[in-house]
Amino acid sequence: MLADLLALVKTAVRDDAGVISDDDYVSAISMAVNRYSADRPRYLVEDLTANGTAILDLPSGWQVGFSVIISLEYPLDIFPPEMVDTGDYLLYQAPVGEQLRLAYAPASAVRMTYTQAHVLDDSTDTLPVPHREAVMSWAAAACCEQLASYYASASDSTIQADRIERLSQSRDYANRAKTLRARYTNELGVDDKKSAPAGVVVNWDLQDSRGNDRLTHPKRWR
Repeated sequence: MLADLLALVKTAVRDDAGVISDDDYVSAISMAVNRYSADRPRYLVEDLTANGTAILDLPSGWQVGFSVIISLEYPLDIFPPEMVDTGDYLLYQAPVGEQLRLAYAPASAVRMTYTQAHVLDDSTDTLPVPHREAVMSWAAAACCEQLASYYASASDSTIQADRIERLSQSRDYANRAKTLRARYTNELGVDDKKSAPAGVVVNWDLQDSRGNDRLTHPKRWR
């Protein structure tokens, strides 16, 4: 539950000065759960009732903006399972919300496997036990980064010894944050670089300084 993970995060951060509030901890845990949901979402299976049309309502647990369809099985009770081709269905944004549209009207139930975000609060905990430490590490890293920023901004003291100590604390927390994030990515086997910059190769057709053709890239090759 949330209280259990909160205690683990506090232990990992070791904020003896009490800079981080409980609300900050909870926010960091929420962000960690969101990150974990993106990396390891829940897989749910639900049967959609046929209604005589090619348009079916999405399952009750569908989360707009997060859930994606993993597979559709139809008809049921066939071995091996018969999966609907991805070209035979789509998500359609209707005035009433998102709907599942098939290329045909199914005569019986369609089994959908889809993703859902994890939940962690005072009454519900969907995090797998083997991955709780990873989620704790991501949340603790966020708190350590906040502490690193706090001590870095507070390092303008007129007392040199105090300034050096605060800078040292800032570096320590920054290093701890880096280690904790690495623990998360290593345990889950995911890449932390979610938004790597794109590269592109271009043909840069410039003349030399005298306006002549270049020796290694003449115009006849362009």
